[in-house]
Amino acid sequence: MADVIKLHPAADPDEVIRQAIGVYESVVILGWTKDENFSGRSSLNLSAGDAVLLVELFKSALLQEAVE
Repeated sequence: MADVIKLHPAADPDEVIRQAIGVYESVVILGWTKDENFSGRSSLNLSAGDAVLLVELFKSALLQEAVE
């Protein structure tokens, strides 16, 4: 896995997903449903530990961007 994390904001969640099709080998998706419930899912090729690692790497990237 590469150490480079790029954030790709888009106007709406459907557009984020459309832009991601065919790009990723493994994914974790987190968000609020239209019913305002928290929901998460991941690709089957990730263990629970790998999913946590992806979330933590993304969290770190967000925090670093906020500081810069």
